[in-house]
Amino acid sequence: MLARCGAMGLQLCSSQIGSLVAALPSACTLLRRYGNEAAKDGIQWHWMVSQGHKINPCNSMLHPAVKEAGILPEDGEEIAVQVAYTPKSHCFGCGPAHPDGLHLESKRIEHGLEARVSLPAKYCAFPGILNGGILSTLLDCHGNWTAAIALMDRSCLPKPPLTLTASMLVSYKEPSPPDTELIVRSHVVAVRENQNPGLGKAAVEVDVAVLLPQADGSEKLLVQGTGIFKRLGALRAL
Repeated sequence: MLARCGAMGLQLCSSQIGSLVAALPSACTLLRRYGNEAAKDGIQWHWMVSQGHKINPCNSMLHPAVKEAGILPEDGEEIAVQVAYTPKSHCFGCGPAHPDGLHLESKRIEHGLEARVSLPAKYCAFPGILNGGILSTLLDCHGNWTAAIALMDRSCLPKPPLTLTASMLVSYKEPSPPDTELIVRSHVVAVRENQNPGLGKAAVEVDVAVLLPQADGSEKLLVQGTGIFKRLGALRAL
């Protein structure tokens, strides 16, 4: 059987077509490997800057463009990823534009993000004890952003991709008090990408916790969670 391809009238037999199709995954693997090496060398970050992209709107010294390519952030104080990338978001947990949201503001740390929050007593389930669902919202938003930033860094993107929560396991260790500064901290456990193009989306496993700072400098674990967050393929939505 023959197949005609393109304006030049190229003819391919079925065995040749089969060979080309079989070679596609290997070719894509090579391209992915080249992209990863380019990222490590900082080539891609320099190219994006040359194209006019703002690659580090958080002004963070932990952005890979700084660490891998030596591209220092613009003058200015470091800002949260939510404010930098989705200032018009109305997400209840982390949207800067929500009129009555939690306004979670997460900043880069090594291999994750960290935020400081203080939630008012109106979010208590019982006097002096914050509602578990509100705390889960913090974990969900913080973990989701951790995954999106990790995928952005890994693929050398100017903005984080859209990720959604696939699963979240939460354990409540101690009651969490209102009107008290709490730490929300996460780190990436693993990034899983399907090696065959078009089959499944990247998924990121993230550990995230709510901690209470102690007077002696230690931290008490209040809530612990592990989430799986999957990439949907588009840029992060508002």
